[in-house]
Amino acid sequence: MQWLKGLNLALIGSLVIVLGACGDSGQQSEKVVDQAGQQPAATRKFETVMGEIEIPKEPKRIVATQYLGHLLTLGVKPVGAGTASLNQYFLQDLTDGIEDIGDDQAALEKIVSLDPDLIIRPSDKNYEQFAKIAPTIVIPWGAKDLYAELREFGDFLGKSEEAEEAIRHYEEKLAEAKTKLSNVVKEGETVGVYEIWAKNFWVVGESFGRGTRNLYSGLGYQPHEAVKGQVVNGGAGLDISLESLPDMAADYMFVTVYDADGGGDRANEILESALWKSLPAYKNNRIFTLDINQFSAGDLISLEKQLEIQTNLLLGNVK
Repeated sequence: MQWLKGLNLALIGSLVIVLGACGDSGQQSEKVVDQAGQQPAATRKFETVMGEIEIPKEPKRIVATQYLGHLLTLGVKPVGAGTASLNQYFLQDLTDGIEDIGDDQAALEKIVSLDPDLIIRPSDKNYEQFAKIAPTIVIPWGAKDLYAELREFGDFLGKSEEAEEAIRHYEEKLAEAKTKLSNVVKEGETVGVYEIWAKNFWVVGESFGRGTRNLYSGLGYQPHEAVKGQVVNGGAGLDISLESLPDMAADYMFVTVYDADGGGDRANEILESALWKSLPAYKNNRIFTLDINQFSAGDLISLEKQLEIQTNLLLGNVK
């Protein structure tokens, strides 16, 4: 009888129980294995652009090659993030303890060493290689509105309440800014964001960032009518000739400079040119040169800081 008792204990010790629950893209399944005291993490199924994948219900070791701002907005600190994300101006005080994984292909070896349980990517480039390391969620860059994107992160991270709270907080900041600026930009006046490169002069659209979401979707300002279709509602912007600028210059102009490849030198030439100084915005002291490093990101943490800068600059014109 003693051998039978031992056999029963052995069978119980190796028992595997799988509990599954079916649903939508947030379908969940719990896996519990009671063997030698080991219990793997619960998982759930999540529908992505790459198909349905199984991810941890509560991921603990996330690596994100992009979207660091979204994670930090939700109170989630990944174990690793891409270099560009870690260098975002308004995120740097929040990144202690996050490993720099480099960018794209060079990141693979570093990611393996971090033993992630979830990887987040902005594209399907080299998807198979990343997916071999850990479940990989692809969120196509710029494919969705900011709020929809953040809510998707809230969904698969179990942080939906945090996502809604972050959106409410941002909307409150916009409402406060609108009140402060109610007597600044008058009805019929236009606001624009422009960026100087070595060989390009951009009217910046909402999909490109540079604080445009604050100005257009947030505060309700309008760009010059000649470029409106390329700027608002997620527009990509427009590359124009310097000679055409007088026909597309807003009453209030925010300007950034991309220094690479001689962009800084060209900006100096433009900002000192007779054409530039003939613009109504220049004559009315309504041109604001911004630090491109502060305005490169489009997460809610960065947008709130950018909004504060934009509001203070515009208020400087109140007499």
